[in-house]
Amino acid sequence: MLKNYAKDLIVSQYKRKQFKATILFVAGVVVFTVIAGFLFRQSPARPPAGRMEIASDFPAGTWFNVSEPLSLFMQLKGHVVVVLFNDFNTLADLEDLSRLCSIDSTFSDKPVACVIISAGADSAMASSIVDQWQIHFPVLADPDHEAMSSFGVRALPAVLVIDTASRISSRYYEDWNLVRLEDVIQDLISQGEATKSLASEKYIPESTESN
Repeated sequence: MLKNYAKDLIVSQYKRKQFKATILFVAGVVVFTVIAGFLFRQSPARPPAGRMEIASDFPAGTWFNVSEPLSLFMQLKGHVVVVLFNDFNTLADLEDLSRLCSIDSTFSDKPVACVIISAGADSAMASSIVDQWQIHFPVLADPDHEAMSSFGVRALPAVLVIDTASRISSRYYEDWNLVRLEDVIQDLISQGEATKSLASEKYIPESTESN
């Protein structure tokens, strides 16, 4: 009888230890989940490139190569708009400009507009950049980074692709040259045709030195 009692006691103690270990394990999982959830909320990941949010319009400022300030909701309504943010401080930026020229040429007969934001440049500096780099696209001087802030751009260079409903479709940074942007633009043109939001005519600005 004593042997059976001792055996039952050992089994009982083992079960109690096992039950206690289970409780501690479950409690640990709960605590870890709570802490992980808190940290996740505190340090969210960078938003994806395509957020499909309505874009801010271009802020007031000095424009070059156009006779009037441009608006996403007026002259460029119904267009796919490619906006390049750059400070043009290095020769490497020439590749970005060349890439933009190629895109503009590819869609020369489509309602696709290319716009450059001259980041950190005042009117005089932007004018010099336009002349030295022989830029023919509409250029907006952005000395106080107001345009960058409005469009949520945090690094240079950056490229935004805005669809025919004036929504930010894609957002790229220094690796934008590696993206088949022509395919992205063509998809947005097709979507614009399907939803009847594509402009019937391409807006061609009257070129002037500045405005």
